[in-house]
Amino acid sequence: MTVLAFKLFYDGTLFNGFTGGAGSIEYYVRKAVKNFVNECTLSKASRTDPGVSAVGNVISIKYSGNHELLPGMLNSKLPGGIRVWAWARVNEDFRARAAVARTYMYITSWLNEDLELMRKAAELFIGVHDLVNFQVREKGVPTVVRIDDIQVSRDGANLVFMISGRGFRNKMIRKIVNSIRMVGLGVLGIDELKSLIDAQLRRPIPPAPPYGLLLLGVNYGVNEPNWVVDLGGVSYVVNYLNNKLHNTLSSSYVILKILHEFMDINKLFSHI
Repeated sequence: MTVLAFKLFYDGTLFNGFTGGAGSIEYYVRKAVKNFVNECTLSKASRTDPGVSAVGNVISIKYSGNHELLPGMLNSKLPGGIRVWAWARVNEDFRARAAVARTYMYITSWLNEDLELMRKAAELFIGVHDLVNFQVREKGVPTVVRIDDIQVSRDGANLVFMISGRGFRNKMIRKIVNSIRMVGLGVLGIDELKSLIDAQLRRPIPPAPPYGLLLLGVNYGVNEPNWVVDLGGVSYVVNYLNNKLHNTLSSSYVILKILHEFMDINKLFSHI
């Protein structure tokens, strides 16, 4: 039995979410795998919504046999907008879903929101909370989550949100971002936001649009795989970020942050 983990980049604006039928990212990944493996079990770190992109989502594939399924093989069968850029052989009990932290970035236009007030609002989310007001409820899914950090910054005409935590529920990050912006615009009072976070009030928050959201990276702590970089995949991602996704990300600062902090581009290309 072989279990391999892969880091996956995709442009979510081109596909119907990660999980789903024809047109989803998982559909195309499974279709690519079937060219080399008859049957497999696939686990994913995050099932991102339609319109949401990723730089470092992680999938693991478990299948019979000892032959390795390399990134170049998968990339040759994947459509434009999806690429594997790192891989690792992992233990049989490894599941991509069992991450200890996930980091997301949300980018949107600055509409003269009060930055300091938004930062105060962001601090309210840190820790363990029952965020029932900030998710689309799913049967059997707990509403309590742990959020490790939320950073709010301004880059020229853009707002950049960085959010890290163990796991997030359906639409949760986009609802959190929207609530923080509402505070910054004076539409939602910070005391009211605290009552919503503490579940003293029950009122659902509408989500921000999906197209500004990127899954940047997934962390497995002591179980982090020993990643092997595929330079062809990395080159594709770098070019895609600089060209096709530049208008969506709206900021060279954001692209550089992705390349240097989450792909460690200097280290990667030192191997060339």
